[in-house]
Amino acid sequence: MNFLTIFFISLFCFIVLFIILHLRPLTKDEIGLLAEKQRKTKISLYFKFDNREYLPNKDFKKRMDPSGNYYKINDSLFEIPAIASSLLKYKKHEWIIITFEKYKNINMIWLNKGSDKSSVSLTYDFSHFVKYANRNNYSSILIFHNHPNSRPNEFNKTSPSEKDISSAKEFAEISNSNGINLLEFVCERGRHYQYYHSYYSGFLPKEEFIHKINLLNNVSKYNNLKLHLQRYY
Repeated sequence: MNFLTIFFISLFCFIVLFIILHLRPLTKDEIGLLAEKQRKTKISLYFKFDNREYLPNKDFKKRMDPSGNYYKINDSLFEIPAIASSLLKYKKHEWIIITFEKYKNINMIWLNKGSDKSSVSLTYDFSHFVKYANRNNYSSILIFHNHPNSRPNEFNKTSPSEKDISSAKEFAEISNSNGINLLEFVCERGRHYQYYHSYYSGFLPKEEFIHKINLLNNVSKYNNLKLHLQRYY
């Protein structure tokens, strides 16, 4: 027998063996792992963003209050990172933008300017914004800040600093404990780079996926096989 014949026979035997071994129902641990995988996939689809570069709204950009202010907007979750990045493009000081999300819509934004070209802090304590999100039934807070870069050919400022990471972890603790998701981005020359995310357990909860899996598990050998396939692919 030539190599191809041996290969296809081996492949056929492997597929048959795989099917035979995976006609059984999923165990409790396997259900839990599959539910977690499905939840992660659903979350990644929920927080899918446009990576194109947008032109800024010049009128809005002129009205940006350096000392900090809320603004009503009407944009989609998909577009908001590109919109925020466009507003921060060419800024010579660091700015911070906070957007509030529910049902994949953004209808409120906060922004303020930093005190210098290398750092930025919120005008209010972060807990103020978490309370605002809770009062208005928002699901997520997305934070954007820019890294001014006058020499892009020499320096790459698309990565977060150690301070960015540590503050993101602190903010996540506060937001998640209050039922709010947190996502953070660096914006550099009109592009956005997500560097942190943390989702609270009640958002697209794992238990819902476990329930749906249990409705299919052990109903038929065909369903069992489909569930096992989902574990691997």
